[in-house]
Amino acid sequence: MEFDKNDGGPAFPVPDSHNANGDIQYGHTGMSLRNYIAIKAMQGDWASQSESTGEWANSTSEEYLLNRARLYYRMADAMIKVSKE
Repeated sequence: MEFDKNDGGPAFPVPDSHNANGDIQYGHTGMSLRNYIAIKAMQGDWASQSESTGEWANSTSEEYLLNRARLYYRMADAMIKVSKE
């Protein structure tokens, strides 16, 4: 998997290694840092909700959810940008 230069790179890359019998254990790049940050932002947002506010009810509109997802990715993009300063 190749990452965009602005996605922060891989969040948890695992390098190739060799087993005791000499076989190669191929690594992987994992998810992008951008996705990881967005997921963490979402988790924090969801954890702060309560059933009494009804913000995450089954009836929540798709438009509202898409706007929240855009917000999480905007935060991730801002954090990656600031980390390069």
